[in-house]
Amino acid sequence: MARATAQETAERIDLLQVMILEGEPNTACLAFARKEWGISRARGYELLKRAWTQIKADVDETGIDRQELLAWSIQTLMAAAGQAKQQKNPGAVVACIKQLDWMTGLGINSSGGTRMHRTRL
Repeated sequence: MARATAQETAERIDLLQVMILEGEPNTACLAFARKEWGISRARGYELLKRAWTQIKADVDETGIDRQELLAWSIQTLMAAAGQAKQQKNPGAVVACIKQLDWMTGLGINSSGGTRMHRTRL
């Protein structure tokens, strides 16, 4: 198979970036790249790394700080939990709450949260 041009490589990296941002795991992105473009596993990982580097550069360029990102993440998870509740999907609601607990450190199972111990009666 012929080598990809610089333009084709850039398009592949952009497509992998979109897949990552849509929530596809690295393994799915790698499988897609290998099947779609007929590339080696090593080349697939190289393109994935470049896609992740591009995502990081995009985030760094925005100048967003951790508190802004945390606020956005909390709002997004709360909206997702509300949507899951409306759809009567308790598993998704619990998953959102668990993620919020982990991110904010407010729950009993969080390392930074208040610990409450139950006494047996």
